[in-house]
Amino acid sequence: MKWIPEWLAKRYAKLYHRFTTEPFDFEVAQVILGYDTRETERTLRLLRNRGFLYKARVPSYLVKKTYNLISPESALLALALSQDLEDTEDKLRAASADFQYAVDGAAAAYKYHGYMTPAKTDIRIHKKDLGFWIALLKEKGIQIAVDDILAEKRGQVIHLHTNLTAETFARAVQIDGIYYTSAEDLVLDFIRYPNDTSLLDAIAIMLTHSQDLDWGLLAKSDVAQEIGFAIEVLNKEVKREVFSKELIQKFAEREAVHKRFSTSTELLELPEEYHDLAKKWNLEVNIPPRVFQKAVLDLVS
Repeated sequence: MKWIPEWLAKRYAKLYHRFTTEPFDFEVAQVILGYDTRETERTLRLLRNRGFLYKARVPSYLVKKTYNLISPESALLALALSQDLEDTEDKLRAASADFQYAVDGAAAAYKYHGYMTPAKTDIRIHKKDLGFWIALLKEKGIQIAVDDILAEKRGQVIHLHTNLTAETFARAVQIDGIYYTSAEDLVLDFIRYPNDTSLLDAIAIMLTHSQDLDWGLLAKSDVAQEIGFAIEVLNKEVKREVFSKELIQKFAEREAVHKRFSTSTELLELPEEYHDLAKKWNLEVNIPPRVFQKAVLDLVS
């Protein structure tokens, strides 16, 4: 993070005196600043680019957005922790002693399986710390997305999710000074909200960490059926017992409620053995076999 020039700081101060960290819209900001549309847009854009402002969606509106300023306290703390640091990982290490967070999603999965390079970095944080994280992580070339407000430009994307829970942080794993969502929580999230890529991440974690995952935790989860189906399919694709019969039986102990397990909107033609396993686990499965086959081909020797 770099401090803003005096002329921009004066405009920030004028807005902060009026709004503090409360949301405001463009039209009101224009009145407060006293500039035309072009200069007001420039001011807000520069404040956002320097980590002193972010956009949020107006509840119940699809497109309408508001602006929120980062507090001076958050900006100063971010500046203090990021002195001479530009690398995101170094900043995360610097914040680890004072703030709770967890690198999540594909970036965390990559830390466990080293398989698929992530397209962005997802980080779970507490909502109360949002201003600090934006101020800390915003740099030239880095785009910050917040919850359902996506990045507007291309570049390295850091997606902040204000949904960190005490349970998720308690299970987070610190690797090289950075907190990552646990492998078990990643598998559960990827299976609960599957697409081809997230399911491949879950499979890659299960294959590369078959000996050290907390399978008991996974077997007691609300997606035990889906995981049981997945590891049986993997055994069939590998053509040997990667996951033991005893382990698979753990997942069969929960009552199997009929559910849909799908990553595709199209109705797919699946091998007969997939249908047989889906019936066993009381699942309506619609997942391309290539998802399982690719992981086996790439990760199982």
